[in-house]
Amino acid sequence: MQVGAFEVVEPLPDLDRPTLILALQPWIDVGSVGTMALAFLEEAWGAQPLAQLSRPGHFYDFTRYRPTLYRRGDRREVTVPNTFVRWCRSQGQGWVLVHALEPHSHGEDYVESLVELMARLGVARYCLIGSYYGPVPHTRPLVITGSSSEPYLLERMRQAGVRESRYEGPTTILTLATEQARSRGIEALSLLVQVPAYAQLERDYRGLVELLQALGRVLEVSLPLERLWQEAERQYGSLDEQVRRDPRLKAWVEDLERAYDQELASQPSPEPPPLSPELERLLEDIERRWEGPPPPAPPSP
Repeated sequence: MQVGAFEVVEPLPDLDRPTLILALQPWIDVGSVGTMALAFLEEAWGAQPLAQLSRPGHFYDFTRYRPTLYRRGDRREVTVPNTFVRWCRSQGQGWVLVHALEPHSHGEDYVESLVELMARLGVARYCLIGSYYGPVPHTRPLVITGSSSEPYLLERMRQAGVRESRYEGPTTILTLATEQARSRGIEALSLLVQVPAYAQLERDYRGLVELLQALGRVLEVSLPLERLWQEAERQYGSLDEQVRRDPRLKAWVEDLERAYDQELASQPSPEPPPLSPELERLLEDIERRWEGPPPPAPPSP
C-alpha cells in the first residue's frame, strides 16, 4: 500500500490512536541518543516493520548519505539509506516508531507524506526526540528541554524537570511536521537532551538514559532503565578519569559547573551565565564541525 511517499506493509495494524515517536538524524542526534532511544523501545516492546520510503533517492543525496555494501552468505547486498517506520503495542497502547533521515530535497513532500501517514494510522500524539551539544558538565544532571501544544503535557514536562525550550534560529524542515500535525488535531511535543560538547561521545549513554527517563515520565510509561544507568555511570566515570589527567579539560569542566550552578540558582533567568572566551570558542567550533553519525541501518525483520 502506498501512503504518500511511503510504502506501507499490509494489512495496517489496528493501533487505536497511537503515539508516534520520531528520532531525526543527523540534525538532533549527537551521541546517537535519539537513534539509541528508539532502538531501546523497539527491542523492549517488540516492534515490527511498517513502512519505508518507496523511492528514498527522491529525498536523499546518496553522496552524503552513502549506501552500504555488505555480505549475506555468498551474496553481496546493498542497503540504501531510508526512513524506517515500525509499530508495536505495549502498556495498553499503540506506538509508531520512526527513524527519520533529514531530507536534502523535496522537504515539503517528505513532511506531507509523514503527516499523511500519521493521519492514516490514526496517530493521536506526535513526539520528536533527540539530542544536541550544550554547555553542560558531565558532573551534573543533563539539561532536557521541550515544548508542546498541550498545557497538560507542559505540566508533565515541568514535573519531570524538563525546561521549556526558548530556542530561536536555524531548524529542520521537519518542524513543519509539528505544525501540520497540530492542524490535524494531533498533539505534538518535543524532548531534547543537551549532552557535554567536550566529551564527543559516539554513543552517549547518559544522554540516552536521561532522555528515556524524561520520556517515560511525560508519556506515563514504565521503562526498565537499570542496565542503561549502569552503563551511563561507567561511561561518565571514564570521563572523570580524563578530566583528572588533563588540567585544561578540568578547567573547562569547572567553568561549566559554575555556570550551570549559577543558572540553576537564579532561575527563571532570561540569559545563561557567560563562559570563558576559550570555552565559548570550543563550543562554537564543535557546532560548526559536527555533521552527525551515519544513517540508520534497516531494522531487522
